[in-house]
Amino acid sequence: MLTRARACGPAGRPVRRVVAVLTAVTVLTATAGCFRFGDSAEERARSETITTEIQRELAGRPEVAEVEIGYQNNLNVPGQARVTLTVTRGSDPEPVVEEAVRLLWSSGLHPLNVIAIGAREADSDRPGIDRTIRPDDEDRAALEARYGPRPPA
Repeated sequence: MLTRARACGPAGRPVRRVVAVLTAVTVLTATAGCFRFGDSAEERARSETITTEIQRELAGRPEVAEVEIGYQNNLNVPGQARVTLTVTRGSDPEPVVEEAVRLLWSSGLHPLNVIAIGAREADSDRPGIDRTIRPDDEDRAALEARYGPRPPA
């Protein structure tokens, strides 16, 4: 009886399978640098500078008790600005929300696919504002009509 010998590598795995896996890993590693899945360190620093300046400007308003602005641009959250703010008791958060939208729209944050805003009045049981704006989609025309065109990237 004749039997065929199989070339096996470590742990008895056929060499062909090991070579195929190693080739796939090499190709994926070599091409990984060709695709971007988010901002570079320089772009993140630039975005941080922009959001810090917007946050500082909003914090200077007398009716603003707290404000936090963040920006993410990665594979999971592409081009999203997030604003969380609290206005002093008895103040209307709507004008501050409008100002935050204007500042983000006219900023150099690119891409800007989503603006998510949460605003509330300090020490109040009244419902706040939760708004999601899509500047790259259905809300673009309204934003352009209100604030003008977006600055180029």
